[in-house]
Amino acid sequence: MSTCAVSMPEARSARSPQRRAVASAPMRVSFAGGGTDLPPFIEGLPGRVVGSAIGLRVRALVEPFDRGWVRLEVPVADETTTRRSHEPPSSELAFRLLEAALAHTGVTDGVKLRIDTDVAPGAGLGGSASTAVATLSALRWSVGEVTAEEELAREATTMEREGLSIVCGAQDAIFAACGGLLDLAFGEAGCTRIERITPEQALAAELEAGLLLVDTHVRRVSGAVLEQVDAAAALANVAELAESATEVAAALREGSLARALAGMRRTAMAKVRRAPEASALATELGDKLAGLGVEVIRACGAGGGGHVLVWAPEARHAEILRALGPATVRRPALSAPGVRIEPA
Repeated sequence: MSTCAVSMPEARSARSPQRRAVASAPMRVSFAGGGTDLPPFIEGLPGRVVGSAIGLRVRALVEPFDRGWVRLEVPVADETTTRRSHEPPSSELAFRLLEAALAHTGVTDGVKLRIDTDVAPGAGLGGSASTAVATLSALRWSVGEVTAEEELAREATTMEREGLSIVCGAQDAIFAACGGLLDLAFGEAGCTRIERITPEQALAAELEAGLLLVDTHVRRVSGAVLEQVDAAAALANVAELAESATEVAAALREGSLARALAGMRRTAMAKVRRAPEASALATELGDKLAGLGVEVIRACGAGGGGHVLVWAPEARHAEILRALGPATVRRPALSAPGVRIEPA
């Protein structure tokens, strides 16, 4: 068990990378409780999220560059920028998070930073937090520093919330930093508990085998979606979302896939009631797949686009894929490792 709370280090003077560094961090899916990792909180009822890091990753490459210059590359968006190190940071959307990471670590001179990702941002899989965690890790490694996983999660969350004023939960950065299948608790102070779940091997394999992530090809900024959620509707669903996460956590520990799926369905229904418009694509997909053995279907992340999580017995996948036609469907591995330094 671990505890975590948000803190902000003091600003650093300008530094340059001393070596090439590559770090990668996983994206995530939440099975139950998503949305209870940020306000509103109910007194006496902690937020709770159960989910898993997945095999889709974001990679950050940091290497020395010409002194006096900063170069940023985001190939997935086909965007690059090069500026003098003393010039103001780029305000373009594609680079804001990277500029914030440079400022946060003080690695702001003679640096090249490149981001590669398995899935374009805005996919509902926590990619922004994965980018933040991988970038912070690579920047620190490039100057000979090593930061603990939970500290990276704290820094990434603080950087997005306070540095960039992004409305976001804390779960994404924790999955990116720590990896694995996790049971998380939250309150006004942030994350209050991190527990790893190690389900029986056969159950874990069946859960993973039934999972499909259907890409809607609609990309959105999760903070903008969350800002549209009605506060009263959000408050009305907090208890049900947290209780469904408790149900899923207990089921996974006890070895009951049926109970885990029931808890996941409960979260899915609560999220539709919480924000019907954000779940519209998932609802539409559910109608399309009716009668094909789908047991869980839910918008990933804040909804409004991105991916839709579908769980069905693996034996029904062929029918489901035929019904989906040319849609992009991903089958990611669960319990993926957290942030790590890759061979440079």
